[in-house]
Amino acid sequence: MNLSDFAKQLPKNFTEQEFVDLMNQVIDLKTIVDLPAEERSALFDGVQYLLDYIMLAQEANGELRTHQGQPVMDYNGPFIPHVLVRPEGMELDRGALETFGVGEADKYFGEE
Repeated sequence: MNLSDFAKQLPKNFTEQEFVDLMNQVIDLKTIVDLPAEERSALFDGVQYLLDYIMLAQEANGELRTHQGQPVMDYNGPFIPHVLVRPEGMELDRGALETFGVGEADKYFGEE
């Protein structure tokens, strides 16, 4: 499956597990942890490029939302508690590498 198929097949009201299951059809998520650093960096570059391109497309199509003048990007997938988004004072939890984020938001923010 490619990412375009992922976007078409993701149900409107998906669960975190459905999201992860479909992502695993695009790329075997477990392999990312053990990739050589150079390959993981190249994968990050590809994903960042895709994010930037999608944001440009949303802006060009008048779909970009703002809050108090700042762009806001919606994200509805599982919470991945990495260094940039983990609440201050919370330690790294390697368990998220196994859960792929399923249920992680509850650990940090309670049930939502």
